[in-house]
Amino acid sequence: MKPLDKLVVDANPIISALLGGAALQVFWSPSLKELVTTQFTINEVLPYLSRLAKKISVPEALLRLELDLLPLTIYEKDFYQGQITEATTRIGDRDPKDVDVLALALTLGYPLWSNDHDFEGTGIVLFTTASLLKHLQPEAS
Repeated sequence: MKPLDKLVVDANPIISALLGGAALQVFWSPSLKELVTTQFTINEVLPYLSRLAKKISVPEALLRLELDLLPLTIYEKDFYQGQITEATTRIGDRDPKDVDVLALALTLGYPLWSNDHDFEGTGIVLFTTASLLKHLQPEAS
């Protein structure tokens, strides 16, 4: 298996990281060289910031800063537009909100990091946070 160093990131790992969950360890793993997502995905996360801030008792502005500091490259739709039709065919019936991030994964040929089971059977390599933590864990000596 080739080394895992590039991933397309779905909304749920981003939200988990903002809440201080296990996803945060993955974001800052030294093994990962490139983490990417779509502007659509970021726009999906933004409305949750107020609720998340209340849940963990921090100012919303702090969560916004944490979001901005995550090591993510954000792609606009024009970059992956050529794969929108294919992504819609593969997942549009299950969850139309997942089309953009799947199209980016298809465009770049990167595995997708998501805890959303809707991506199963879409023909891409899929990692959950738990499987990434296990995969990225250094081998015990």
